[in-house]
Amino acid sequence: MTTSDHPLPQAPTRRPGRPAGGDAAVRQSLLEHGRDLLLQHGFGNVSTRQIAAAAGTTPAMIHYYFGDKRGLYRAMIESAVQPLIDSVRRLEPTAGAGTDAGDGVPGLEAVMRAYMRMVAANPWFPALIIREVLDQNGRMRGEFIERFAAKTAPALVAVLRREREQGKLRVDLDPRFAAVSLLSLCVFPFVSLPITGPVLGFRPEGVELDRFISHTVQLFREGVAARLETGHD
Repeated sequence: MTTSDHPLPQAPTRRPGRPAGGDAAVRQSLLEHGRDLLLQHGFGNVSTRQIAAAAGTTPAMIHYYFGDKRGLYRAMIESAVQPLIDSVRRLEPTAGAGTDAGDGVPGLEAVMRAYMRMVAANPWFPALIIREVLDQNGRMRGEFIERFAAKTAPALVAVLRREREQGKLRVDLDPRFAAVSLLSLCVFPFVSLPITGPVLGFRPEGVELDRFISHTVQLFREGVAARLETGHD
């Protein structure tokens, strides 16, 4: 018997069935309990039976909504990342405008704000990515690259390249390097919370989250902004 066949202590003892609230409630319950169990035990150590039991339903519901456990994982990531993917794609050069018309914020800054708010609203996201994607034995790395990273990273590079060509960014800026720096600035603060929270009292929520996002956007923008040419004596 494998580890994934053993019942996990988090699973409730109530009788399986459809949670109250209809199909939407069943699907959401599977996403939430699946996320919690995968975070605690890892993708390879959790079975669809255990996830279904924790959600108070049956494995058939996982197959109905998601196909399999991998599909459930994919849906968890999509629920958080898809709005961000849509935002980035709207900023691609072929999409036309580089400015978010809703709030007047330059497009690149709008993406940074959206990215950081997405991670802040889904505190499970960094841990799950580290465990199942970045780890050398991560089971979901290939799928994450294909379905998510490959849809956002090239678009970010294209936006940075366009802004450099428009004279907004330093002429010596490598858009690929800048994209890596941008992603690091947006994500690492949330990855490091177990340390920066107790040591620095860092709490990215409410007003402090707003201030920190503005700080990060300004830091990045001033680091990559085009330099004003000065005359020589």
